[in-house]
Amino acid sequence: MDTSQAAATKRAYLMAMTAVVVNSFISTFLSLILKTGMDSSVVTFYRLMLVSCVMLPLTLSKRDYRSNISKTPIRIWKLFACYCITKVGGFVLWAEGLRLGAPAFTMTTLSNMAPIFVVVFAYLLLKEKTSMRSLGGIMVCLVGVTIIGVDNVSSLGSPVALTIIVVCCCCNALNTIFGRMVRQSMELIPMMGLSYLIAGLTCGVYALVQGSDFSVPAQAIPPLLGLSLVCTLIGHSLNIWSLKYLKSVTVSVLSLAGPFCTAVSAYFLLDQVPKPLVFVGALFMITGLLLYQRSETHGSKAETAPAEAQKQPETAKAD
Repeated sequence: MDTSQAAATKRAYLMAMTAVVVNSFISTFLSLILKTGMDSSVVTFYRLMLVSCVMLPLTLSKRDYRSNISKTPIRIWKLFACYCITKVGGFVLWAEGLRLGAPAFTMTTLSNMAPIFVVVFAYLLLKEKTSMRSLGGIMVCLVGVTIIGVDNVSSLGSPVALTIIVVCCCCNALNTIFGRMVRQSMELIPMMGLSYLIAGLTCGVYALVQGSDFSVPAQAIPPLLGLSLVCTLIGHSLNIWSLKYLKSVTVSVLSLAGPFCTAVSAYFLLDQVPKPLVFVGALFMITGLLLYQRSETHGSKAETAPAEAQKQPETAKAD
């Protein structure tokens, strides 16, 4: 790995971890909004449309972005369609789970099963293999997530909500995979602007079919802006940006630190004091992340070494 590539990878790790911290406020903001009586599908509609209102003007105003859209191959547009479908599916299923009574924190905790599906789909669609050591790190992280969520799973609304969360995990996992494939050719701003617009309009239609009320209470506006312009615009976009430089499994695994960050944000915004189990779970997650990172770094060096060894004789011969 050359110096520039190593620097880009480190920057991608930093952006992905920043996204984890920013996204940890999603459950807290959602809880504040839903307490005002807003329907979850309507919240999702406004959330996505607000982001698209920021992204679309940027996409259309810059010549490079317009050029990138016009030069994108048909194959990438097909993958982009799959990316949009899975994004819409994830958001709609998330809203449906909340409508059925599943608490936002429980939804966030259980949705962290996604890395398991990402590992499978990454192997099937991208041929990205995950070593046994890396899988061990992922399992340690999942133990931490389970410890944090064990007191909350009992509050799940219904078995149907649990099924919805599992399907939602599959959609989010596939969305990560397709996002990585699309990001190799499409710039971040056009990709986000178009996908958020499509997802937002679809969620709006879904809310209309449900007969939802689209009014927004005054007390819901601040957390709605935070959810849209901070968590979604910044957090989700940073995740997609990092997919150009990191494996989809890596980005998904880093997100496992989310429940602990969510517990911390809930303490400051909702006055919910974290239980001792939260800190125990956090210790497991940090350990798992370190094991995963160490395994991935070791694997990267092992892959790079033969290529560098092959270059040395060629250089010597040229001299």
